[in-house]
Amino acid sequence: MKEKDINFEDKLWKAADKLRKKIEVHEYKYIVLGLIFLRYLSFAFEERRKDLQEAFSDQKNEDYISDKNFREQALEDRDYYLDVGIMYVPEGARWDYLVKNATQPNIGELLDKAVEILEGEYPKQLKDVIPKIYTSTNLDHFDLAYLINLFSSIDFGDDHKGKDIFGRIYEYFLGKFAEAEGKKGGEFYTPRSLTNLIVKVLDVKSGRIFDPACGSGGFYVSSLKELEKKRIDKATLSISGQESKQMPWKICKMNLALQGAEGDIRIGDSYQDDKFPDLRADFVVSNPPFNDSGWGAERIKYDDPRFKFGLPPDNNGNFAWIQHYIYHLSPRGKAGFVMANGALSGGGAEGEIRKKIIESDLVWAIVACPPKLFYNVSLPVSLWFLRAKGSKPEHMKGKVLFIYAKKLFKQISRRQVVFTDEHIAKIAEKFKALDKGETEERINETGFAKIATIEEIKKNGYVLTPGRYVGIKLEEDETPFEEKMKGYSEELSRLLKEEEKLAKNVKNVFESLGFKGG
Repeated sequence: MKEKDINFEDKLWKAADKLRKKIEVHEYKYIVLGLIFLRYLSFAFEERRKDLQEAFSDQKNEDYISDKNFREQALEDRDYYLDVGIMYVPEGARWDYLVKNATQPNIGELLDKAVEILEGEYPKQLKDVIPKIYTSTNLDHFDLAYLINLFSSIDFGDDHKGKDIFGRIYEYFLGKFAEAEGKKGGEFYTPRSLTNLIVKVLDVKSGRIFDPACGSGGFYVSSLKELEKKRIDKATLSISGQESKQMPWKICKMNLALQGAEGDIRIGDSYQDDKFPDLRADFVVSNPPFNDSGWGAERIKYDDPRFKFGLPPDNNGNFAWIQHYIYHLSPRGKAGFVMANGALSGGGAEGEIRKKIIESDLVWAIVACPPKLFYNVSLPVSLWFLRAKGSKPEHMKGKVLFIYAKKLFKQISRRQVVFTDEHIAKIAEKFKALDKGETEERINETGFAKIATIEEIKKNGYVLTPGRYVGIKLEEDETPFEEKMKGYSEELSRLLKEEEKLAKNVKNVFESLGFKGG
C-alpha cells in the first residue's frame, strides 16, 4: 500500500519557492491547483487514450478497428472515455498542446482558454470551478512555462483514482505557508486512511451519502472507490454536501469531476444555513472543524429541530455537528465521522447532550485513534459511528462497541502515521462480526474491543472513552492541551468573578454595620 497521497511535494515546493516573491501566497495556490488539474485531466485522458489505441490496433481484441482513419476518429469519441469515468479533453485543453506552446508570449491566454473550453464541455461539473487567472496574474510567460515544464514530470501513480489529490495538495500548501496564511493546515483535508476506514465500516453502497462539512470531498472519493471494488454502478450513489468556503468547494467539484461523478455540492454555513433541511441520508460522513468557538449558538432559533437534545455552548460546536448528523439520518441511516476527543468526556451542557444521545441508543461504536494521523496537526481524534433511532439490530440494542485502535498505526514520517489496509481490515472485522450477530465473547478482545451496555456507560458518568471499557488500566489523558487550558481559563475567570462578588457582599455587610473601608 502507498500511504502517501502525493509523491511530488518537492516539485510543488520548488515551484513555490521560486515564485512566491512575485505573487501572494493565496494567489499562488490557485495558480498551482488550476495547472495541476489541467495536468491530471490530461494524464487520465492520455492513459485511457493509450489503452484505446492498443485495443483498436489489436486484431484479437473485440474493439479492433481495421481502417486507420476510423481508428483515429474513434479515439476522439467522447463515449469511450465517459463510459469509464474519464473526462474527454478537447485538443485546446490538452496538456501536450499547452507544453508545445509553453514558451509563447500568450501562454497565459491559452491557459485561460483551456479552462473556458473545459467549462463549455462540462458546464454542470466545472463552471466557475477551475481558477481562471493566468492572463491577469503577475507571472510572465517565462514563469508559466517554468511551471508547465516542471509539472510535466509529475507521475500521479497507478492508484491515482482513489486519492483526494487536490485536497492533499491544498493542505500541503496550508501547512507550508501556515505563518503567512495565519492559520493551521489540515482544516478540511481528511487523511485517506480515515476516510477509507469510515466508508468501509459504514459499508457504503447504493443510496444517498451526505457530508455537511465536505471540504475537498475525500469521503466521496473513498466511497466511489469502494463502489468500484464492489462492482456497483457509481451512479447509484447520490452525492450531496455542503462547504462554507469557496476554495475547498472548488476542489471538491474537481475531485468529483475526476472521478466521473456528479454531486449536489452547495456553499453555505451548515450551522446557520442548512442547505438540505429536508435531506435524510443513508450515509452521513464528515470531518468537521473541531472545538469550534463562536459557532453562533445565539443565532439558533428556539424551535430548530436539529437541536432536540439541547443547544451546545457557543464556545464549542462539537455537539452542534453531532446533532446535525443525527437530524439528517434516514430511518435506516448510519453516520461515521471524525471528532475531537473532548466530546467523549466533556461535562456541562455538552455532557448533558451526550447523555441524552447515549440514552436514546443512537451510539453504535466509538474508535479511539492514534495521534499524528493528520498531516499538519498531532491532535488525537476518535471516530464516532451512529445509527438512526430504532435501527440497531436486536442483539445490539442498548449496547455500544468500543475499539481502542491507538496502537494500530504505521509511521510514515516523523510527524505522521497512517492506518494500513491491514489495520482497517482488523477494525472493520469487528463491525462485520456485529452485523452477523456473533457473540460478544467472539467480539470482545481485551485491550482492543469491548461491547458495553448503556448501564455500564451510565456508571462511568456517560463517558465514551474506549480505554475505560476495553481493559486499558491507565489510559492517557486524551484531552488536548489547548482544550485543557481553555477549560482552566474559563474556570479561573468564573472563580475570579465569584471572588469579586463575594468581596463586594462582605464589604456591603461591613458598611451596614457602620464600618467604612479604607
